[in-house]
Amino acid sequence: AKIVADFEANGFVAVERSAGAVNYIALKSDADSPFVVASVYGDRRGAASIWVKDACFELLKDNGSLTADEDRNIKDVSFFKRGMDWQVEIHDIHDDVIPKVIEASVVVRDAILEEEAEREAIKAEKLAKAEAKAEAMAAKRKTSF
Repeated sequence: AKIVADFEANGFVAVERSAGAVNYIALKSDADSPFVVASVYGDRRGAASIWVKDACFELLKDNGSLTADEDRNIKDVSFFKRGMDWQVEIHDIHDDVIPKVIEASVVVRDAILEEEAEREAIKAEKLAKAEAKAEAMAAKRKTSF
């Protein structure tokens, strides 16, 4: 619950989901967004695990937040087809990797939102061009009377 609250404090919306018997919390930019940025699961070995996208995991590796020599379970979960690529084990609610994962998730979320805004702008531009073309063609047509 604390991890989810920390994500929510950084502008994420938590949505409860289940995959069979497994319940988890999907974290999105808003409730209507189809894009899940990260997910929080309970974990048998540690306190919890946060599942992140590959872009987030790469940021965490690049800035040294996650290293190969840690006592932390990190697994490839991309084959589960839930939109997440890596599972990062969280030891307890005071684990110093939690804020680092959230920071990287914010970067990924902002990039997704920016890409979506660009796609919407291109879509609107194409629609406007199509409407203008349809109006121009309608003006050229002769009437039957």
